[in-house]
Amino acid sequence: MKTPSLSRSLAAKFTSLFVLVGLSFTGIAATSEKASAYHKTNRPDVEQSIADGGWTVIYSKEFSHAEYLKLAAAIAADVAVSKGGATSAYFENFASGSLEKVISGAAAKSPQMANNLRRELTVSKLLSAIRASFNGKQVGLSIAGSTLEAGRATYNRAECVRWFKREKCVSMPNTYQPYIRFRV
Repeated sequence: MKTPSLSRSLAAKFTSLFVLVGLSFTGIAATSEKASAYHKTNRPDVEQSIADGGWTVIYSKEFSHAEYLKLAAAIAADVAVSKGGATSAYFENFASGSLEKVISGAAAKSPQMANNLRRELTVSKLLSAIRASFNGKQVGLSIAGSTLEAGRATYNRAECVRWFKREKCVSMPNTYQPYIRFRV
C-alpha cells in the first residue's frame, strides 16, 4: 500500500514544481522590463515551401500538443478498460474533423474542388493518406479526375525566454499537420 501514497507524494511534488516554474516564467515576463517570453517556430517557412510551385494548399487538423494529450488519454483508457476502442475512436474522430476542415478550406479556395471532395473524399481515404504521410511519403489522390497530393507538414517549436539580452530556449516536440494540395 506504499505505492499509492508514494505516487501521490511524487505527483504533489511535480505539480508544485510545474506551478513554481510556470509562475516564475509568468513573473519574469510580467514584472521585468528586461524579459519576455515567446515561442519560435518554422511553420511559416514550411507552409511556404509546400505552396511553392503554384500549389493551392488545404490543411487538415493539426496534430498539436493538445492532440498528443488526447491520444495519450485514449491509449491509457485502452490499457485500463477498452481494449483498443478508445484509440480507434480517437483516430476516427481526428480523421472526421480533418475531413471537415479540408472541405471547408477547399470551399474558401475553390468551390468546385470542395464539391468534388465532398462527393469523393471519404474518411477512410483521408485516414489512409494521413497514415502514409507519416511514413514520410507524399500520396497522390485522384478525385473527380483531378490529381491531388496529400502530405504532412512538420513544425518545430521552441519556448523561449529573453532576459537581460540572453535568450534561453527549450525545444518542444514537433507537431504535424496533414494537407492536401492541388493546382488550379
